[in-house]
Amino acid sequence: MAREFAIGLYKSKKWEKCRDSFMSSKNYICERCGDIAVICHHKKYITPENINDPNITLNWNNLEALCRTCHAAEHMSMGACAPGLTFDESGNLVKINNAYLICGSPGSGKSTWVKEHKHNDDIVIDLDYICAALMGEPDNIYLNHEPVLAVALEVQKLLYQIIKAKRGKWRSAYVITSTPSKDKQNKLAKELDAKIIVMETTLTECIERIKNDQRRASSTEKFIELAKQWYENFTSSPPGLTN
Repeated sequence: MAREFAIGLYKSKKWEKCRDSFMSSKNYICERCGDIAVICHHKKYITPENINDPNITLNWNNLEALCRTCHAAEHMSMGACAPGLTFDESGNLVKINNAYLICGSPGSGKSTWVKEHKHNDDIVIDLDYICAALMGEPDNIYLNHEPVLAVALEVQKLLYQIIKAKRGKWRSAYVITSTPSKDKQNKLAKELDAKIIVMETTLTECIERIKNDQRRASSTEKFIELAKQWYENFTSSPPGLTN
């Protein structure tokens, strides 16, 4: 829902030029937390009474470069919007994006869990699928990805930055990872402001699924070994661990 009285301002060339120049001068860095800034915020709020005053709307002294998190906190602290919502750079009321870090060994059901929980307006980040897409084989995620892995990691890094900055109109982001390191999981979750979800699957179940997955037929033993290594290296006792 847009603030009707502000639509003209946010669509004007004067505002776009002012906003872009100001954000560039701040190197798109949030002035409060140092994160990636995506919103040009008016310190003195725009109202129907001052909407035509350029000393308020176009004055750099009244502008602040903010990330979505700091912008949401600003509006909530002033009672301008409900928790979980914020105003975007065009004056629209939008939901604050959520992120989830889905962890587990090969065969633990990470992708299946995501498919069962995601909606059409959600995004999914999975290194295997990025590699497959780069190779032009989106339906075959178990090919040898080594030739494109370096590029895929760069793409993954960019997508992480997008999630971190909460850019785009997605509602929730699901990041799939097979890292067994609890420290790495926590670090990535903190970076993405994501909730960690660990698959409650036993090693025995993982191995059985791998053996029955025809897509892994040419590398079954490899994935079984990776599953065993995952449980061996998981830095705390995962749910349902079996020997």
